[in-house]
Amino acid sequence: MLPRLQAQEQIMAVNAGRLGSGWVDKNEARRELSRLERIADGGNRPAVKATPQMLAAAGIAVVEVSATASEGDLSHG
Repeated sequence: MLPRLQAQEQIMAVNAGRLGSGWVDKNEARRELSRLERIADGGNRPAVKATPQMLAAAGIAVVEVSATASEGDLSHG
């Protein structure tokens, strides 16, 4: 595994040198920088609205209330 990580680091160093040299096409440089920024951010993906199934899988109870229920119907007393 270590040789693989070393190779990845070396490739990234070469790419950084290419980007810094100014010899890379502007569009390619922009793509590469965007890719590196995504990696640096941890590859965060946009948030997804949780579905009842997703919540249930996480152990969160889901209670569905009809849209026609009045406020009195929802009292806890």
